[in-house]
Amino acid sequence: MSENFGDWEYDKTCRTEFGEVGYHEVLVMSGAENGGLNYGENRLYNNPFDTDTESELVEGSEYGSSDDPDEFQPDDIQENLHNGVEGNNAGVAENNAGVAENNAGVAENNAGVAENMDYDDGVPHEMEFEPVIPGAQMTRDQAILILAAYSLRHHMTSVAMQDLLSFLKLLQPGALPSTKFLFDKELDKIENSRYIFCCLKCGARVPDGSTHCVVDECRHEFNKKESLCKGNFCIYIPIVQQLKDFFENHEYTTFPKNDKKETDYLSHVCNSDYYLKQLREGKISQDDFTLIFNVDGVPLFSASKASMTPIQCALLEVKNTRSHVFMCGMWFRAEKPNIDVLLEPFVDKCCTLSETGVQWTNSLGVQVVTKVHPFVCTSDAVARPVLRNCQQFNGYFGCDWCLQRGRYVPKEGGNVMCYPYQTDVVRRVKEGYEQDALRAVREGNLVNGVKGPSLLSLLPTFDIVESFVPDYMHSVLLGVIQFLVNLWLDSKSGGKAYHIDHDDLAKVNRRLLKIKAPSGIARAPRSLEERKHWKATEWRNFLLYYSIPVLTGVLPRPHIQHLFLLSNSINLLLQDKIPRDSLVNIDLALCKFVIGMEDLYGEENCTFNVHQLTHLVGSVRNYGPISNVSAFMFESNNGRLKKMVSGTHHIPSQIAGKFILWRNLPVMAKKCQIQQARITVLNLYEHLLTTKRKVRISVHINDGSVALGRPKTRDLDAGELLALDTLFGVIDVRIHKVDFYKKVLFDGIVYQSSSYCAGYKRDNSVVLTNNGTYGRITEMVVVEVCICGNELCECDPQPECIVFLKELTVRSSRLFTDRQVGITKSRFPATVTETNRTIAFRLSDVHRKCVLMRIVPSLYAAPIIKTEEGD
Repeated sequence: MSENFGDWEYDKTCRTEFGEVGYHEVLVMSGAENGGLNYGENRLYNNPFDTDTESELVEGSEYGSSDDPDEFQPDDIQENLHNGVEGNNAGVAENNAGVAENNAGVAENNAGVAENMDYDDGVPHEMEFEPVIPGAQMTRDQAILILAAYSLRHHMTSVAMQDLLSFLKLLQPGALPSTKFLFDKELDKIENSRYIFCCLKCGARVPDGSTHCVVDECRHEFNKKESLCKGNFCIYIPIVQQLKDFFENHEYTTFPKNDKKETDYLSHVCNSDYYLKQLREGKISQDDFTLIFNVDGVPLFSASKASMTPIQCALLEVKNTRSHVFMCGMWFRAEKPNIDVLLEPFVDKCCTLSETGVQWTNSLGVQVVTKVHPFVCTSDAVARPVLRNCQQFNGYFGCDWCLQRGRYVPKEGGNVMCYPYQTDVVRRVKEGYEQDALRAVREGNLVNGVKGPSLLSLLPTFDIVESFVPDYMHSVLLGVIQFLVNLWLDSKSGGKAYHIDHDDLAKVNRRLLKIKAPSGIARAPRSLEERKHWKATEWRNFLLYYSIPVLTGVLPRPHIQHLFLLSNSINLLLQDKIPRDSLVNIDLALCKFVIGMEDLYGEENCTFNVHQLTHLVGSVRNYGPISNVSAFMFESNNGRLKKMVSGTHHIPSQIAGKFILWRNLPVMAKKCQIQQARITVLNLYEHLLTTKRKVRISVHINDGSVALGRPKTRDLDAGELLALDTLFGVIDVRIHKVDFYKKVLFDGIVYQSSSYCAGYKRDNSVVLTNNGTYGRITEMVVVEVCICGNELCECDPQPECIVFLKELTVRSSRLFTDRQVGITKSRFPATVTETNRTIAFRLSDVHRKCVLMRIVPSLYAAPIIKTEEGD
């Protein structure tokens, strides 16, 4: 079973007669950024062969010790390959004799191993397997799996793969496929992708086997070779087989479903309004799954207009769903895709999945049928109207969720479409859209911005209005906040109250670059002068954590308070639990922000992205926190797809083939029993699947924490003893043992002491506890404490991890309150003051890490948000 806790992942798969002592821990982390520790994931591997694997992994080479005499070494290969044909043949014969003798020894050894094999519950501790070559540590199938993972990890071209296979053939002829063609035949690929061609003249779909365009007005001759060369086609990858392989071969956990009842909190899609409505109406059942999908263009080359447009989807009920993204189709061409041709096979298969489901076999060998329903589509404001077959945002009725009529406003010598705030705006509904689409086809004109029907209207559980969401990554991060920053720094804004001149910009940059973000934040702060290169995550960090403190004293007070409305609202909508009764005030705050845009910046700056803020809360009611339905996971997968391109020819085929292989690696791993392989083989396979590298770890504590590094021992001082007395509620607690650590891992999060963080660019020492106390970690101790009060104590106390904090007291600030929209107290960020008071907490009582920002004369602490969005 695999559990994901933020940056860390635990694989728990082994049970022995000794409980969980069969686990062997490997702590892996991402590159040591800036000389500091930026932890990635932690895997606990089961080793069925060795009993002392941890020391081997820590003290040996990257993949373990190489002292095994049976391990295959290239130096064992016969050296004299150029001594003539006769000498070579003689050497081969002699070598074959040696191999036969060696094989006899191996067989005898295997017999002895089988005779002396220990069993536990009928399962052997040592497995017999046929090595790919005598003395090797892996089977032939495992070797092919390793090669496939190696080719994906290093983005190998076909030529590079062929060269590698030729080299391996020289080392050991016949052991592995000798050509790329034979290697591909060995791979257990899922159902092949399918090409769907379009007419070069009119763009209509050309049916399979047809020689001419089927449109009567066109009838252009179809040439398959020409269409392939010009890229006038799309590739469809069967979603049914991908889902079947996922259910059968991937370990996953799902969010709990609550029997059609509303809860006080919105935390995931399973307790959202739209999901519960579908359950109550019987359109979906408790055992069904739902899909979120994305369609968006991705440029591949900076020197070309060519781009790919993939259809990607993921299961909403699955935790850590960003690790399980499916690709159903892809268009590659310089021109925009024919959206109907791209969507048709996807819609067809989704209707089948919704009606009949996908049949798969569970771990007990039982046939299961699971229905999967298309539920949500997240796309940017450019792709969304194409999918809905509607007018874009620069049209009069460009909003996807309401019928507010935009208006053109003069700006910088031209006109821009603006959407100033309006009350009593009529919302769009599915029935109204369908009527407008039919009327638009009948009259040949736009009706309320609708051009005609969309293929997505055919999806059974998909609402053509409500199932589209205003993706906050594009609308807020790459939209509103980026637009505001550019507006503040624009030289054309000179003379306006909100303009930031060169001197103030230098001040803001100095403040930004002094911030030491914790490792839970993907990217360290960068100068605003580099904002053109900022990623969406950097804009998220700026909006949520840095913007208010670094801009205080630079922007006028009304503009700071206006920005606070947006920052605070997005913070609240990203929480893992959102109280339903708080949504009204959040909606009021966002509406007030939209109104303030016109008052502070002018009507011409009330863009469509600003208008989308009025629909964010409705999306949260329907589908939970905005991180549930953001495009982050799909944008992240786009980066993987781009790396699969290793040449300029047949790009769609390259991406489709490598994506299918990547998705099918778990299937291959299961068939070749990679989890039962030797630990060195398993470690190599896991290494090829991740960019993390290994470091040493230390002690696992009973409370679930992991103490990292070597402990130090000293006596507790008076302040620490008093803090322990307060924590345990006992005067003079009896301490049996105490060890001090600088780094501790708990629930997938790394905490470090302030003294350790002083020399690094990351600060993991500032925390917020469950009772609302802010503090800075001074020490972390693993203690065995007895509170029985018996002087003749013979207790055997269990160790637990305690953190000592220097408290940061929160002081109120009128700048961060707005009673008009219900904000009477905010911690985004909190204004704090340092104290010398030492307090003690159990590590399990720490709620979140914080960003500490010292902006003279104030000190701010902003709790970081834990999401699965990724970078």
